[in-house]
Amino acid sequence: MDTIQNTIDSLTVAMPTTEAGPNVWMIIAVVEFIVILVLLLSRGKSDDAKARAKREVLKEGEIDFGNIIASPFHAEALYTELIRKCHPDRFAPDKEKMELANNLSTRITQSRRDLRALQNLKEEAKTKLNINL
Repeated sequence: MDTIQNTIDSLTVAMPTTEAGPNVWMIIAVVEFIVILVLLLSRGKSDDAKARAKREVLKEGEIDFGNIIASPFHAEALYTELIRKCHPDRFAPDKEKMELANNLSTRITQSRRDLRALQNLKEEAKTKLNINL
């Protein structure tokens, strides 16, 4: 009987009763859970420009890594050659070719760092402006 009494006494020492009781701690835990849940849900809704741009690129489909790697090394030289040969002032007497050259120059400038686009514009310049590149 003495052993049973010691066991009961040790349980009362291990789990002391407080005036606030266990309900207060349960309420605090629920409030903390709600705060954490709200923070996690609001984190997922942040839609910045970088995330939108990433989604748009991934929607387009396949990414051309060869072009991405080659562009920094080869695009600048091709850009310089194209902008020099397709400058509108070279076609001043012919208004139609001057307009085409102006359009091509604008597109060449926009694609300054994109090797694939510059190669396509080079072919277009060869056919439309009849120049040797």
